[in-house]
Amino acid sequence: MNGLLAVLAPNLMVKPSTVMFNKVTIKNAKQAVQMFGPAQRAVALAVAECVEDGTIPADEADDLFISVGVFIHWQAEDDRKIQDYNHEATKLALKRAIAGSPTAKEMLDGMAAAVHPFAAN
Repeated sequence: MNGLLAVLAPNLMVKPSTVMFNKVTIKNAKQAVQMFGPAQRAVALAVAECVEDGTIPADEADDLFISVGVFIHWQAEDDRKIQDYNHEATKLALKRAIAGSPTAKEMLDGMAAAVHPFAAN
């Protein structure tokens, strides 16, 4: 999959225009439906809610573009969890991005203590 528009419903694209891309290769119809169903709904709702609550100014929404990388575990079974987790992650990422968080200073201050859960060392 190269990219997928975030829509609230067929023919109702979210604003700001939002393109989703998958972080894990989609290998079967079940995974495609998870991306086109709960993940797409989650991302679209998160973006729309950020416009609704003022995180993203409505008068700027037509001039912005959002790109969202979506992770769905290859063994995921629960569509509700897929939707809930992607909604929460997207909304948090948008709020942090708009707020400028973390700042470069915060990133540098935390770099030495940062632990990546899947790092080689």
